[in-house]
Amino acid sequence: MIHIRGAFLASCLFLVGCQDEPVRPCDLWTASAVVSGRVTNASGPIAGAPVDLRVAATGSCDGAGGWFLAKRDTTDAAGNYSAELGLGNSRGVRCVSVTEVASGASAQGEVEFTGGCDDLRPPGQAQVDLLVP
Repeated sequence: MIHIRGAFLASCLFLVGCQDEPVRPCDLWTASAVVSGRVTNASGPIAGAPVDLRVAATGSCDGAGGWFLAKRDTTDAAGNYSAELGLGNSRGVRCVSVTEVASGASAQGEVEFTGGCDDLRPPGQAQVDLLVP
């Protein structure tokens, strides 16, 4: 019986490979995108303003829903912010919303999240500027 099992195993390995596919590091990827912009009001740029960046769970900004907080950033002296957002292992176009925390003013834009074994492009980029009343 042992010889039969050994012969079967040897033929299996020789003929069809009979091995599990190893998990490649790129199989555990996180899709990413970079969202940047400028926060201003009537007086000019707003320095040190905290901004929340949210990503919609589904597609484009038309009918987007299921928002989740992706990151909080703070504007620099010129009122600029920039954040790289991760989306787990789901790529594609998503709506992003940027909210200036103190005023609640927000703006939206779309960005493509890229990454994974078959997608070697750099992260998608979006510019979402925000005018605070």
